[in-house]
Amino acid sequence: MKTFGRSDQGLVRSENQDDFLIRPVENGGYLVAVADGIGGGPAGRRASHLALTTLDNAVGLLVSDVSRLTSAFSLANRTIFAMGQDNPVLEGMGTTLTAAVLYPDRLLLAHVGDSRAYRIAQDQIIRLTMDHSVAGEMERAGTITAQEASEHPKRHVLTRALGPFDKVRVDVADMPWTPGDLLLLCTDGLTSVVPDEEILRMCMAYSGEDLIDHLIGGALGRGGPDNVTVVVAVDNAGAGETDGR
Repeated sequence: MKTFGRSDQGLVRSENQDDFLIRPVENGGYLVAVADGIGGGPAGRRASHLALTTLDNAVGLLVSDVSRLTSAFSLANRTIFAMGQDNPVLEGMGTTLTAAVLYPDRLLLAHVGDSRAYRIAQDQIIRLTMDHSVAGEMERAGTITAQEASEHPKRHVLTRALGPFDKVRVDVADMPWTPGDLLLLCTDGLTSVVPDEEILRMCMAYSGEDLIDHLIGGALGRGGPDNVTVVVAVDNAGAGETDGR
């Protein structure tokens, strides 16, 4: 399994409120995650970091089903909510969180917010998550198209995040995985400015650190209006590689 990740502040924001996590689990898998903090001042940065720290500690090393991810998300939500309630400086803190445990033949996925997970399979890009935003919910309901959602004025207004409330609903999936397919997790600093078709083109043309360079470079080349974070993971059958980042 090969994994790569990087976070960039972008060209407009005064600080980076994104964060990411990559680490191995037992049975040849990796836990990977991205988080995009929300809230003024230090709140967003603290929320994204706390979400990933809680996830890291709660998931452990042996992950057999999505229930481990769901309980970790719930714990992270309660922890962030409590901190925001106790500290006026952190009031309103919250974060997106998209996390996966990838094995050579299986993917476990959990998701809250508008960061995304994609599967790159042969010459296709398949979005594995739905945005928890006003525009995303309209797309899910079928009232607008994906293209219309990408241009909607409320595409960045979240309907779900970790932290603002004491409970949160988590989207989960458990699916077969094909060795050689690429898993991409990213914050909306990438997807808000780089179309899916361009992301696919880069994933087909580059790999490893070069792919990370081009994905982040694509966002920066379009003005870098937000923090941008990208994590990729792939298991190339027969390559004999299990090294991480």
